[in-house]
Amino acid sequence: MRNLLKLLYAYHFLLLFIALEIICAIFLFRYNNYHSASFASTSKAISGTFYKQVTDFRVYLSLRETNDALAKENALLRNYLKNNYNTFDTTRIHVRDSAFSQLYHYQEAKVINNSVNKQYNYITLNKGKNHGIKPDMAVIGPNGIVGVVDGVSENFANVVSLLNLKFKVSAKLKKHNYLGSVIWEGKDYEYCTLNDIPQHVVLQKGDTVVTTGFSESFPEGEVIGTVEDFNMKDGNFYHIDIKISTVFKSLQYVSIVEDLKKSEEIQLEKLKEND
Repeated sequence: MRNLLKLLYAYHFLLLFIALEIICAIFLFRYNNYHSASFASTSKAISGTFYKQVTDFRVYLSLRETNDALAKENALLRNYLKNNYNTFDTTRIHVRDSAFSQLYHYQEAKVINNSVNKQYNYITLNKGKNHGIKPDMAVIGPNGIVGVVDGVSENFANVVSLLNLKFKVSAKLKKHNYLGSVIWEGKDYEYCTLNDIPQHVVLQKGDTVVTTGFSESFPEGEVIGTVEDFNMKDGNFYHIDIKISTVFKSLQYVSIVEDLKKSEEIQLEKLKEND
């Protein structure tokens, strides 16, 4: 104990200087928007690089599972090509409507970090600003929706996972078209909740739940999951437990969705607001 006190006394000016530097840095990044944004971007890039190295090592140790994931993703892409008259290169899928007017770009990305056991789970992808990725873009996997892009650095993107208390998406029962909203209640990484479906709707276990297209990110018809159980809530609406289609614990490859008509829609809505 005496030696520790001697050490502290000998270096107390240095320790005081370090403490003051830390306090100044905290105030600088917390109350200065420019420095705060720069710090956030830099930290995303650094953490993204670290996660990439760790993930590359994990993939090396599990090449068989990686090949299986790649095969599933390629099958998904071929389905897009066949059913939606797409043209495809090595990085993007061009989804077209019946009039051959391009609606969405699908760009592949690799999951380099992912959490499922927190209240606010996030995913890191190996694509960022340099690849055309922007906040609010939808992210889908081979089996269903994954989340929404929250922030980007030059080469990485941070995604708000479906397994996040802040996540909410407009949804519907595929066979009934009744609208509701899907949230995650923070209890189980395999289940989420569909709300606002009226009690007169006839439900069955196994009914498919999909996106409505009313959200700002997801195209219509993307699978969320299937009805696992349901009961009455407040006498007017169901509380519906949804088995999530995406297997988050083994998620390795996703597609980032760019809505090519979004800016046009936003401009039109602004004109309506100004009228």
